[in-house]
Amino acid sequence: MALAVAGTLGPAAVALAAPTTDARIVVEATNGQLKALKGKVFDKACNESVDYDATVIDLNGDGQPEVFTNLYGTCVGGMAGVFMQLYIKDASGQWKPQFGFPGQPEALKSKNLGFPDIAVGGPGTCFPVWRWNGKEYAPYKKCR
Repeated sequence: MALAVAGTLGPAAVALAAPTTDARIVVEATNGQLKALKGKVFDKACNESVDYDATVIDLNGDGQPEVFTNLYGTCVGGMAGVFMQLYIKDASGQWKPQFGFPGQPEALKSKNLGFPDIAVGGPGTCFPVWRWNGKEYAPYKKCR
């Protein structure tokens, strides 16, 4: 089953687990910042509550979950309207945030080391592509 995060992750993402399990994974991955799969969270920099959603997926098909989160609004997401984050467990079992900036993720068919390349959409016509290097997602194709 394909699962989209904000409608764009596509066939490279595989849905995992039941909603209650997913919510626990989101709490763990975000270190308790987000408490459910969807809701509101207070953003100190914006001094307001913003809507969020979270999706638990298995990007690389290894049976271990990854977590995409989106915070919505122009205060946190600028012109893209969404601030995205991806949490991946490292070799020691610690959740490590990836991205952490405005944009809309789209998993591509191309892969590196088992993880899909991810295009980051936003305003405009050029969308940079990030690639997994074994430790983190790093810029792969930049906009010119």
